[in-house]
Amino acid sequence: MPTTIEETKTRQRKIIPGVAIHYNKTVIMKKMLVGLPMLLLVIGLSAQSQKYDSVAIIILDRMADVIGDLESCSFKVNIANDVAQPANGLIKYFSECEVYMSGPDKMLVNVRGHRGHRQLMYNGKQLAYFSFDENNYGIVPAPNTTLNMIDSINSYYDIEFPAADFFYPAFTDDLLQASDSLDFVGIERMGSKEYFHIISYSKTMDMQFWINNDAYNLPARFSITYKNKPGIPQYLAMFSDWQLNPTLPAAMFDFLPPPGAKWVRMMSKSDK
Repeated sequence: MPTTIEETKTRQRKIIPGVAIHYNKTVIMKKMLVGLPMLLLVIGLSAQSQKYDSVAIIILDRMADVIGDLESCSFKVNIANDVAQPANGLIKYFSECEVYMSGPDKMLVNVRGHRGHRQLMYNGKQLAYFSFDENNYGIVPAPNTTLNMIDSINSYYDIEFPAADFFYPAFTDDLLQASDSLDFVGIERMGSKEYFHIISYSKTMDMQFWINNDAYNLPARFSITYKNKPGIPQYLAMFSDWQLNPTLPAAMFDFLPPPGAKWVRMMSKSDK
């Protein structure tokens, strides 16, 4: 399994829902450069208020470095999402996702929520969608890397991949471009755990991040408040059960239709 990914891109992509950013970069799975002792030392230093807090940037870079150094991972993410309904205003929907990623070209997402039990499987060549409730599936060709696949499938089919933005190596740089300001709020304690609390502000939305204060600095919670939408809807994602560099067999990313399952054509955005 390769330990690095190199890929040059120039295109539009969404770092966070609703924010399009243009960039030209070489994507590299980065090594961990900032140690936790140095991070805590920087936090302990007093500094003048500024538009982009240097402590927040260091924490986010540290998180991105750790994620970028992974060969494989799995995690769970619970999502609460406000959806506007013409008759009833905002309705909050919940979903639970299990995510598995391996190398530069394999991903599996298992979702249970108000749309039922669904699964997405990507093996570097194609993406398969399967509905457990309806026992039907669709298969479409896909680009040969996970990041390209996510961009392509989201753009054409409007399919969202939970927490995908955290896996882009330029996550911090893209976030800064999307933000008017970035603040390190402080260390928050919930139960027996500590989290670095960071807030990004812009005219259209506020984004909050809670990053684990431990050896790995992985994301624990993430929220978006849409200030420019009626009712000011919110999106909240809560991470758990991170597994780092697990052995994930390649076969688990290959889709085999269950007995009696029916093929259906996956509808693009223009078809809906």
